Formats: sequence, structure tokens, C-alpha cells
Amino acid sequence: MKQYYLETDGRVFLIKENGLYVFPTNIEEIPFSFTEKRTIKLEEQRIIYCEPELDKHPSDWVHKEDVPLRDDVGRVVRKAVNYSLPRIVVEAIIRNEKDEVLMVKPSRGYNKDGWTLPGGFLVYGESPEQAVVREAVEEISVEPNNLKLVDVFSAIGKQNSYQWMVFFYRAQLPESEEVKPSHEIKEIKWFQRDTAVDAIHSPVMRQGFKQAWKK
Repeated sequence: MKQYYLETDGRVFLIKENGLYVFPTNIEEIPFSFTEKRTIKLEEQRIIYCEPELDKHPSDWVHKEDVPLRDDVGRVVRKAVNYSLPRIVVEAIIRNEKDEVLMVKPSRGYNKDGWTLPGGFLVYGESPEQAVVREAVEEISVEPNNLKLVDVFSAIGKQNSYQWMVFFYRAQLPESEEVKPSHEIKEIKWFQRDTAVDAIHSPVMRQGFKQAWKK
């Protein structure tokens, strides 16, 4: 079923149906013009994220920050609003003297059993730079230095429709310190750039790495 997710200024247009606020499913239920922007794949539902065309701020619409707290908002709405919140990830591009890049193979998570760069999710309260250092220590047992932000990449995932914000940092390893996999990493390996691109498990990460490598 096609449902319309209309949002502006953090507020969401909903209609009441059987005691719950839900997304409209019929264009006749929407009293203003709008532009369809993208599709959110949510279980068996087809959620169309739209940009409304309004003359004034819709102060009477439900604020998206209140959606998870309200018992009178439908499950699909709550799930779709969660999908719309960006996921922030940090990644370390660590090269050696041969211009190879360090890759890890996690034993869990989104990239389980696939190759990726050292990195992971930003934790609440961290800066991206703090996060990339923490993730590197957790995965390769060495704290990188000479960090430089080289790119911020944004894309919608094809499998889950999340919006990923990826901060890519170029980094170096301290001399004489040896990398070794942590309990959450199966293997560590140095890759040539072109080989690394092909090996990266995540399509979003692969695309972002190709862009960041050039900078």
C-alpha cells in the first residue's frame, strides 16, 4: 500500500483513522500540493517521502520528535520517522608506505564477514574525530594519529532506506606499533586501492570510499 510521508520543519502531516494518527494513503486526503522525493522501504509498506508546498508553518502538525512518545500514532508512522533519522558513521582511511589501505573483517554487525574500513557508529556525546579514534582502537588495537577529515558522504541505503552520513578521516599509525584484530574483528589486511574498492562489503561505503580516496 502506498502511504504519503509529508514533512516540513520537523513536523509531519497525519490524519486520524480508527483512533490513530496515520499517513494518508489517498491524494484526496492531502489538502495542498507536494513533491514526491524518495521511497522508504518499510517491511511490506511503500512509504513515499514528500516535500509539501505550504504558505505558512504547519504549527498544528505533529512534531517528529513527539511521534515515538505518542500512543495515538500508528506503528508504521513511528517506524518511518525512525528510518528518516540519519545514521552517522565514522571511517578511518589508513595507508602504509606502499599506498595500501588497511581493512578489517568484522565478526558481527552490518559488515559481518565482509571487508570494510576501521570505523563504526558515532556514540551519543562524541565528536566524529573522537569516534573514529575509539573505533580504531576497538578494532585494530592501535590509536591512529594525524587525523584529517577528507570527506563527508551521504547516501540512502538500498537495503534498509536509512540515510547514512559517513565521515571519512585520513589517519596514520604510530611507528613501531603493530595492529592486531580485537575480539570483534576476524581479520586485518592491507589492500591496494583498487582491490579495496572491490572488496568493501557495503555499497554505500564503497561509493563513499571511492570519493574520499581522491581527496
